[in-house]
Amino acid sequence: MKHPFAGKALYFYVAIWIAVIIIHVAALHLYFGFDWDLALSDAVIHNCLIMGIGLSYWYVVQYISPSHQGTAGSIISQVVGILITSSIVSFGARAILKALYSGDGAYMAFLTDGFPWRIVQSTFALALVVVIYYLLKYTHNLKEREREELQLQDMLKHAELEMLKFQINPHFIFNSLNSISSLTIIDADKARDMVIKLSDFLRSSLGSKNVDKHTLEEELDQMNLYLEIEKVRFGERLLAVNEIDQKCLSMTLPNMILQPLYENAIKYGIYEQLDDVKVSTRCVCENRFLKISISNNYDSEAIVQKGKGIGLKNVSNRLELIYGISGLMTIEKNRTIFTVHLLIPQQTEDHDHSSSN
Repeated sequence: MKHPFAGKALYFYVAIWIAVIIIHVAALHLYFGFDWDLALSDAVIHNCLIMGIGLSYWYVVQYISPSHQGTAGSIISQVVGILITSSIVSFGARAILKALYSGDGAYMAFLTDGFPWRIVQSTFALALVVVIYYLLKYTHNLKEREREELQLQDMLKHAELEMLKFQINPHFIFNSLNSISSLTIIDADKARDMVIKLSDFLRSSLGSKNVDKHTLEEELDQMNLYLEIEKVRFGERLLAVNEIDQKCLSMTLPNMILQPLYENAIKYGIYEQLDDVKVSTRCVCENRFLKISISNNYDSEAIVQKGKGIGLKNVSNRLELIYGISGLMTIEKNRTIFTVHLLIPQQTEDHDHSSSN
Protein backbone atom coordinates (compact mmCIF):
# COMPACT_ATOMS: atom_id res chain seq x y z
CA MET A 1 0.00 0.00 0.00
CA LYS A 2 1.37 3.42 -0.94
CA HIS A 3 1.47 6.36 1.47
CA PRO A 4 -2.10 7.49 2.24
CA PHE A 5 -1.13 11.15 1.96
CA ALA A 6 0.59 10.84 -1.40
CA GLY A 7 -0.63 12.88 -4.35
CA LYS A 8 -3.76 14.97 -3.88
CA ALA A 9 -4.30 13.63 -0.36
CA LEU A 10 -1.14 15.52 0.69
CA TYR A 11 -2.90 18.82 -0.04
CA PHE A 12 -5.73 17.79 2.28
CA TYR A 13 -3.23 16.82 5.00
CA VAL A 14 -1.39 20.15 4.72
CA ALA A 15 -4.68 22.09 4.67
CA ILE A 16 -5.69 20.53 8.00
CA TRP A 17 -2.39 21.54 9.57
CA ILE A 18 -2.71 25.07 8.19
CA ALA A 19 -6.09 25.26 9.94
CA VAL A 20 -4.44 24.02 13.18
CA ILE A 21 -1.69 26.66 12.83
CA ILE A 22 -4.27 29.42 12.35
CA ILE A 23 -6.13 28.33 15.51
CA HIS A 24 -2.80 28.11 17.39
CA VAL A 25 -1.78 31.63 16.29
CA ALA A 26 -5.17 33.06 17.22
CA ALA A 27 -5.05 31.46 20.68
CA LEU A 28 -1.54 32.75 21.43
CA HIS A 29 -2.38 36.28 20.30
CA LEU A 30 -5.95 36.71 21.48
CA TYR A 31 -5.88 34.64 24.68
CA PHE A 32 -2.26 34.88 25.87
CA GLY A 33 -1.52 38.32 24.38
CA PHE A 34 1.65 37.53 22.41
CA ASP A 35 2.56 39.51 19.29
CA TRP A 36 1.47 38.19 15.92
CA ASP A 37 5.00 37.39 14.73
CA LEU A 38 5.88 35.48 17.91
CA ALA A 39 2.56 33.63 17.86
CA LEU A 40 3.08 32.73 14.19
CA SER A 41 6.63 31.48 14.83
CA ASP A 42 5.51 29.36 17.77
CA ALA A 43 2.62 27.82 15.83
CA VAL A 44 4.57 27.20 12.61
CA ILE A 45 7.66 25.66 14.24
CA HIS A 46 5.77 23.41 16.65
CA ASN A 47 3.06 22.21 14.24
CA CYS A 48 5.29 21.85 11.20
CA LEU A 49 7.56 19.52 13.17
CA ILE A 50 4.55 17.40 14.12
CA MET A 51 3.23 17.52 10.55
CA GLY A 52 6.57 16.32 9.12
CA ILE A 53 6.98 13.58 11.73
CA GLY A 54 3.37 12.54 11.13
CA LEU A 55 4.06 12.03 7.41
CA SER A 56 7.17 9.94 8.05
CA TYR A 57 5.44 7.93 10.81
CA TRP A 58 3.56 6.00 8.12
CA TYR A 59 6.65 3.87 7.62
CA VAL A 60 6.73 3.09 11.34
CA VAL A 61 3.09 1.95 11.08
CA GLN A 62 4.05 -0.25 8.14
CA TYR A 63 6.89 -1.81 10.11
CA ILE A 64 5.04 -2.30 13.39
CA SER A 65 2.25 -4.57 12.24
CA PRO A 66 -0.09 -6.76 14.34
CA SER A 67 0.68 -9.61 11.95
CA HIS A 68 4.34 -9.42 12.98
CA GLN A 69 4.13 -8.62 16.69
CA GLY A 70 0.58 -9.50 17.61
CA THR A 71 -2.12 -6.98 18.56
CA ALA A 72 -0.95 -6.36 22.12
CA GLY A 73 2.70 -6.06 21.13
CA SER A 74 1.85 -3.71 18.30
CA ILE A 75 -0.22 -1.42 20.56
CA ILE A 76 2.52 -1.27 23.20
CA SER A 77 5.16 -0.52 20.57
CA GLN A 78 3.07 2.25 19.06
CA VAL A 79 2.25 3.87 22.42
CA VAL A 80 5.91 3.88 23.45
CA GLY A 81 6.96 5.14 20.04
CA ILE A 82 4.41 7.96 20.04
CA LEU A 83 5.41 9.11 23.56
CA ILE A 84 9.10 9.13 22.68
CA THR A 85 8.55 10.85 19.33
CA SER A 86 6.20 13.52 20.73
CA SER A 87 8.68 14.26 23.54
CA ILE A 88 11.51 14.68 21.03
CA VAL A 89 9.33 16.95 18.89
CA SER A 90 8.38 19.07 21.91
CA PHE A 91 11.98 19.36 23.09
CA GLY A 92 13.14 20.23 19.59
CA ALA A 93 10.48 22.90 19.12
CA ARG A 94 11.26 24.43 22.53
CA ALA A 95 14.99 24.52 21.75
CA ILE A 96 14.38 26.34 18.46
CA LEU A 97 11.96 28.84 20.03
CA LYS A 98 14.33 29.50 22.98
CA ALA A 99 17.11 30.26 20.52
CA LEU A 100 14.87 32.71 18.66
CA TYR A 101 13.18 34.46 21.62
CA SER A 102 15.57 34.03 24.57
CA GLY A 103 15.32 37.75 25.38
CA ASP A 104 11.56 37.62 25.96
CA GLY A 105 11.20 36.63 29.63
CA ALA A 106 7.43 36.34 29.55
CA TYR A 107 7.53 33.99 26.58
CA MET A 108 10.35 31.94 28.11
CA ALA A 109 8.23 31.45 31.23
CA PHE A 110 5.30 30.52 29.02
CA LEU A 111 7.42 27.88 27.25
CA THR A 112 8.61 26.40 30.53
CA ASP A 113 5.22 26.37 32.24
CA GLY A 114 3.38 25.09 29.19
CA PHE A 115 5.89 22.40 28.21
CA PRO A 116 3.88 19.46 29.65
CA TRP A 117 0.90 20.62 27.61
CA ARG A 118 3.11 20.74 24.51
CA ILE A 119 3.95 17.09 25.02
CA VAL A 120 0.25 16.26 25.50
CA GLN A 121 -0.64 18.21 22.35
CA SER A 122 2.11 16.52 20.32
CA THR A 123 1.14 13.09 21.64
CA PHE A 124 -2.54 13.61 20.84
CA ALA A 125 -1.83 14.92 17.33
CA LEU A 126 0.61 12.13 16.49
CA ALA A 127 -1.68 9.47 17.98
CA LEU A 128 -4.56 10.80 15.87
CA VAL A 129 -2.42 10.56 12.72
CA VAL A 130 -1.41 6.99 13.61
CA VAL A 131 -5.04 5.97 14.22
CA ILE A 132 -5.97 7.42 10.83
CA TYR A 133 -3.13 5.45 9.24
CA TYR A 134 -4.35 2.22 10.80
CA LEU A 135 -7.94 2.89 9.75
CA LEU A 136 -6.87 3.57 6.17
CA LYS A 137 -4.62 0.52 6.20
CA TYR A 138 -7.40 -1.66 7.59
CA THR A 139 -9.85 -0.37 4.98
CA HIS A 140 -7.34 -1.00 2.20
CA ASN A 141 -6.59 -4.53 3.43
CA LEU A 142 -10.32 -5.27 3.75
CA LYS A 143 -10.92 -4.16 0.16
CA GLU A 144 -7.96 -6.24 -0.97
CA ARG A 145 -9.33 -9.31 0.80
CA GLU A 146 -12.76 -8.72 -0.72
CA ARG A 147 -11.19 -8.37 -4.18
CA GLU A 148 -9.14 -11.54 -3.70
CA GLU A 149 -12.20 -13.38 -2.41
CA LEU A 150 -14.20 -12.30 -5.48
CA GLN A 151 -11.38 -13.45 -7.73
CA LEU A 152 -11.27 -16.79 -5.92
CA GLN A 153 -15.04 -17.14 -6.21
CA ASP A 154 -14.83 -16.42 -9.94
CA MET A 155 -12.07 -18.99 -10.32
CA LEU A 156 -14.06 -21.60 -8.39
CA LYS A 157 -17.19 -20.78 -10.37
CA HIS A 158 -15.31 -21.12 -13.65
CA ALA A 159 -13.72 -24.38 -12.50
CA GLU A 160 -17.10 -25.78 -11.44
CA LEU A 161 -18.68 -24.79 -14.75
CA GLU A 162 -15.86 -26.46 -16.65
CA MET A 163 -16.31 -29.57 -14.51
CA LEU A 164 -20.02 -29.67 -15.34
CA LYS A 165 -19.27 -29.32 -19.04
CA PHE A 166 -16.77 -32.15 -18.91
CA GLN A 167 -19.38 -34.30 -17.18
CA ILE A 168 -21.94 -33.65 -19.92
CA ASN A 169 -19.81 -33.99 -23.08
CA PRO A 170 -18.27 -37.43 -22.36
CA HIS A 171 -21.72 -38.63 -21.29
CA PHE A 172 -23.15 -37.67 -24.68
CA ILE A 173 -20.18 -39.05 -26.63
CA PHE A 174 -20.41 -42.32 -24.70
CA ASN A 175 -24.09 -42.70 -25.65
CA SER A 176 -23.42 -41.78 -29.29
CA LEU A 177 -20.61 -44.32 -29.59
CA ASN A 178 -22.87 -46.97 -28.12
CA SER A 179 -25.47 -46.10 -30.76
CA ILE A 180 -22.90 -46.31 -33.54
CA SER A 181 -21.68 -49.61 -32.20
CA SER A 182 -25.22 -51.01 -32.32
CA LEU A 183 -25.82 -49.68 -35.82
CA THR A 184 -22.71 -51.29 -37.26
CA ILE A 185 -24.41 -54.63 -36.68
CA ILE A 186 -27.91 -53.59 -37.78
CA ASP A 187 -27.23 -51.14 -40.63
CA ALA A 188 -23.68 -50.22 -41.67
CA ASP A 189 -24.83 -47.36 -43.92
CA LYS A 190 -26.72 -45.73 -41.07
CA ALA A 191 -23.71 -46.18 -38.82
CA ARG A 192 -21.51 -44.41 -41.38
CA ASP A 193 -24.06 -41.60 -41.70
CA MET A 194 -24.19 -41.26 -37.92
CA VAL A 195 -20.38 -41.05 -37.69
CA ILE A 196 -20.40 -38.19 -40.21
CA LYS A 197 -23.14 -36.34 -38.37
CA LEU A 198 -21.40 -36.90 -35.02
CA SER A 199 -18.21 -35.45 -36.49
CA ASP A 200 -20.11 -32.39 -37.68
CA PHE A 201 -21.68 -31.97 -34.26
CA LEU A 202 -18.39 -32.32 -32.38
CA ARG A 203 -16.68 -29.93 -34.78
CA SER A 204 -19.41 -27.37 -34.15
CA SER A 205 -19.19 -27.90 -30.39
CA LEU A 206 -15.40 -27.65 -30.29
CA GLY A 207 -15.54 -24.49 -32.38
CA SER A 208 -17.47 -22.75 -29.61
CA LYS A 209 -15.90 -24.47 -26.58
CA ASN A 210 -14.29 -21.22 -25.40
CA VAL A 211 -17.58 -19.33 -25.62
CA ASP A 212 -19.64 -19.33 -22.43
CA LYS A 213 -22.75 -17.97 -24.14
CA HIS A 214 -24.02 -17.75 -27.67
CA THR A 215 -27.27 -16.92 -29.41
CA LEU A 216 -30.38 -19.09 -29.41
CA GLU A 217 -30.02 -19.43 -33.17
CA GLU A 218 -26.52 -20.90 -32.77
CA GLU A 219 -27.69 -23.22 -29.99
CA LEU A 220 -30.62 -24.50 -32.08
CA ASP A 221 -28.30 -25.12 -35.04
CA GLN A 222 -26.13 -27.31 -32.80
CA MET A 223 -29.16 -29.10 -31.37
CA ASN A 224 -30.50 -29.81 -34.86
CA LEU A 225 -27.21 -31.58 -35.58
CA TYR A 226 -27.65 -33.57 -32.38
CA LEU A 227 -31.22 -34.55 -33.27
CA GLU A 228 -30.10 -35.58 -36.75
CA ILE A 229 -27.63 -37.96 -35.10
CA GLU A 230 -30.41 -39.54 -33.06
CA LYS A 231 -32.77 -39.68 -36.05
CA VAL A 232 -30.23 -41.83 -37.87
CA ARG A 233 -30.74 -44.49 -35.23
CA PHE A 234 -34.42 -44.13 -34.39
CA GLY A 235 -35.73 -43.04 -37.78
CA GLU A 236 -39.41 -42.16 -37.91
CA ARG A 237 -39.89 -43.01 -34.25
CA LEU A 238 -38.35 -39.64 -33.37
CA LEU A 239 -40.22 -36.51 -34.41
CA ALA A 240 -38.85 -33.05 -33.56
CA VAL A 241 -41.22 -30.08 -33.61
CA ASN A 242 -40.08 -26.48 -33.07
CA GLU A 243 -42.14 -23.43 -32.21
CA ILE A 244 -39.65 -20.55 -32.14
CA ASP A 245 -40.40 -16.87 -31.83
CA GLN A 246 -38.06 -15.30 -34.38
CA LYS A 247 -37.49 -12.32 -32.08
CA CYS A 248 -35.74 -14.65 -29.64
CA LEU A 249 -33.06 -15.91 -32.02
CA SER A 250 -30.62 -13.15 -31.06
CA MET A 251 -31.03 -13.73 -27.33
CA THR A 252 -28.20 -15.45 -25.50
CA LEU A 253 -27.97 -18.60 -23.41
CA PRO A 254 -25.16 -20.82 -22.10
CA ASN A 255 -23.42 -22.90 -24.72
CA MET A 256 -24.70 -26.50 -25.04
CA ILE A 257 -27.29 -25.99 -22.28
CA LEU A 258 -30.08 -27.69 -24.26
CA GLN A 259 -28.25 -30.86 -25.29
CA PRO A 260 -28.78 -32.70 -21.97
CA LEU A 261 -32.49 -31.84 -22.14
CA TYR A 262 -32.88 -33.39 -25.59
CA GLU A 263 -30.84 -36.38 -24.49
CA ASN A 264 -33.12 -36.81 -21.48
CA ALA A 265 -36.25 -36.46 -23.65
CA ILE A 266 -35.03 -39.16 -26.03
CA LYS A 267 -33.84 -41.44 -23.25
CA TYR A 268 -37.14 -41.44 -21.36
CA GLY A 269 -39.29 -41.10 -24.46
CA ILE A 270 -37.96 -43.64 -26.90
CA TYR A 271 -36.08 -46.04 -24.63
CA GLU A 272 -38.95 -46.50 -22.18
CA GLN A 273 -41.81 -47.07 -24.65
CA LEU A 274 -42.65 -48.60 -28.03
CA ASP A 275 -44.67 -45.65 -29.38
CA ASP A 276 -43.27 -42.86 -31.50
CA VAL A 277 -41.93 -39.91 -29.55
CA LYS A 278 -42.45 -36.25 -30.33
CA VAL A 279 -39.90 -33.86 -28.87
CA SER A 280 -41.33 -30.34 -28.88
CA THR A 281 -39.32 -27.16 -28.42
CA ARG A 282 -41.01 -23.86 -27.69
CA CYS A 283 -39.10 -20.56 -27.31
CA VAL A 284 -40.66 -17.21 -26.41
CA CYS A 285 -39.11 -14.00 -25.11
CA GLU A 286 -40.71 -11.56 -22.73
CA ASN A 287 -39.62 -9.13 -20.00
CA ARG A 288 -35.91 -9.65 -20.63
CA PHE A 289 -36.22 -13.40 -20.25
CA LEU A 290 -35.84 -16.16 -22.80
CA LYS A 291 -38.33 -18.92 -21.99
CA ILE A 292 -37.60 -22.36 -23.39
CA SER A 293 -39.78 -25.42 -22.97
CA ILE A 294 -38.74 -28.88 -24.16
CA SER A 295 -41.34 -31.63 -23.83
CA ASN A 296 -41.73 -35.24 -24.82
CA ASN A 297 -44.44 -37.82 -24.53
CA TYR A 298 -43.77 -40.90 -22.43
CA ASP A 299 -45.48 -44.00 -21.08
CA SER A 300 -46.32 -43.37 -17.43
CA GLU A 301 -46.94 -47.08 -16.88
CA ALA A 302 -43.56 -48.18 -18.20
CA ILE A 303 -40.91 -49.34 -15.77
CA VAL A 304 -38.43 -46.49 -15.68
CA GLN A 305 -34.76 -47.35 -15.39
CA LYS A 306 -33.25 -45.04 -12.84
CA GLY A 307 -30.19 -43.10 -14.01
CA LYS A 308 -27.73 -40.91 -12.19
CA GLY A 309 -29.56 -37.77 -13.29
CA ILE A 310 -26.36 -36.03 -14.39
CA GLY A 311 -27.94 -34.19 -17.31
CA LEU A 312 -30.82 -32.30 -15.72
CA LYS A 313 -28.88 -31.67 -12.51
CA ASN A 314 -25.99 -30.18 -14.46
CA VAL A 315 -28.29 -27.90 -16.41
CA SER A 316 -29.83 -26.59 -13.19
CA ASN A 317 -26.42 -26.13 -11.54
CA ARG A 318 -24.93 -24.37 -14.57
CA LEU A 319 -27.79 -21.90 -14.74
CA GLU A 320 -27.52 -21.10 -11.04
CA LEU A 321 -23.75 -20.64 -11.26
CA ILE A 322 -23.88 -18.44 -14.35
CA TYR A 323 -26.79 -16.20 -13.37
CA GLY A 324 -26.67 -16.43 -9.57
CA ILE A 325 -30.38 -17.27 -9.42
CA SER A 326 -31.90 -20.54 -8.28
CA GLY A 327 -35.02 -22.07 -9.77
CA LEU A 328 -34.30 -21.16 -13.41
CA MET A 329 -35.10 -24.74 -14.42
CA THR A 330 -38.44 -26.31 -13.51
CA ILE A 331 -39.99 -29.64 -14.42
CA GLU A 332 -43.64 -30.23 -15.28
CA LYS A 333 -44.93 -33.77 -15.49
CA ASN A 334 -48.36 -35.24 -16.14
CA ARG A 335 -49.52 -38.70 -17.17
CA THR A 336 -48.23 -38.51 -20.76
CA ILE A 337 -46.07 -35.39 -21.17
CA PHE A 338 -42.76 -34.55 -19.51
CA THR A 339 -41.66 -30.91 -19.88
CA VAL A 340 -38.55 -29.03 -18.79
CA HIS A 341 -38.87 -25.24 -18.59
CA LEU A 342 -35.85 -22.94 -18.69
CA LEU A 343 -35.93 -19.27 -17.81
CA ILE A 344 -32.82 -17.51 -19.17
CA PRO A 345 -32.21 -13.93 -17.92
CA GLN A 346 -31.07 -11.51 -20.59
CA GLN A 347 -28.53 -8.87 -19.69
CA THR A 348 -28.87 -5.72 -21.76
CA GLU A 349 -25.26 -5.78 -22.92
CA ASP A 350 -25.55 -9.43 -23.98
CA HIS A 351 -28.67 -8.76 -25.97
CA ASP A 352 -27.23 -5.68 -27.59
CA HIS A 353 -24.03 -7.54 -28.46
CA SER A 354 -25.83 -10.47 -29.96
CA SER A 355 -28.13 -8.20 -31.92
CA SER A 356 -25.16 -6.38 -33.41
CA ASN A 357 -23.74 -9.68 -34.63
